[in-house]
Amino acid sequence: MLLISHLTFSQTEKLFYYIEKDSLLGVKNQDGKIIVPADVTWETVAYNDSIEIKSSIFLLSFKNRGDLYFDRKGNYLFKTALAALGNSDFHEGYILYEENGKSGLANRLGNKIISAQYDYISPLGFGFAQYCNGCYWDTAKDEEHPPLVGGVWGFVDRNGKEITTTSKRNHPKDIETKDHQFIPYQFKYNKTEQEILAFFEKRKNQIIKINGFNCSDKKLFFEIVEKPSEFNSFYKVKSFELCSKYPNGADENYDDYKNFKVSADGKNYYVLYIDLVNYKEYSEYVERKIPVDKWIKENLNK
Repeated sequence: MLLISHLTFSQTEKLFYYIEKDSLLGVKNQDGKIIVPADVTWETVAYNDSIEIKSSIFLLSFKNRGDLYFDRKGNYLFKTALAALGNSDFHEGYILYEENGKSGLANRLGNKIISAQYDYISPLGFGFAQYCNGCYWDTAKDEEHPPLVGGVWGFVDRNGKEITTTSKRNHPKDIETKDHQFIPYQFKYNKTEQEILAFFEKRKNQIIKINGFNCSDKKLFFEIVEKPSEFNSFYKVKSFELCSKYPNGADENYDDYKNFKVSADGKNYYVLYIDLVNYKEYSEYVERKIPVDKWIKENLNK
């Protein structure tokens, strides 16, 4: 199955997946020119030649080569890291990639923003990522998801700059670590962005009443995690629930009604959910949008 993000696409050349011999997957343009030659994939049930690729970079999962990203010219960019743990998805506009046994973070344009220099780096969350060097997966107990142990740990911001923790809280949204240090709040907003977040703050109690809480901290934040660009005509607003003093962000691919989009002019506000569209030959997950105030009105008293 395929999660398709419907993005604004300004280039004229259209790209499509194509299938050969039921197990080979590749990419062609609208004229039939091969952009990425077909190779053996795990399954082709999620693809057909009517699926247009509208993102600046795209993923092909090959059985013998891994989960690989390419640009629209067919150039190989990078391999995603730790796909088995679900880290091959984008988080706050960034994705983990692997190079020479090390991990880093790249953005939606395929630019390697944080170089592959870590033995482990987490997906981006609340504007920062945690890393370690010298650590390893402890598989001694043969657990399905073994823990990372040892090594030197730290935090980096979305530009790859080392974050210096503080001994006291300097902002209400500074995050307290297990060592009782504080990670400085990472977000800064202009006037338009502040107005966007004020819209959600005004409706926070209504949103909480509809969605409820999963954590006993019972605190909810809204942050703008992506801004409009050539391939994305919306601000992306993500909700974060505080869990044991740590921000647990809504999953951008699976948590219905906990992520939002706002038009670039700041006038239209939407809540998102994922819809499964069934076809005879394949199934496709598509993103749906509902105006926030309409959604609140329809669900507040249920």
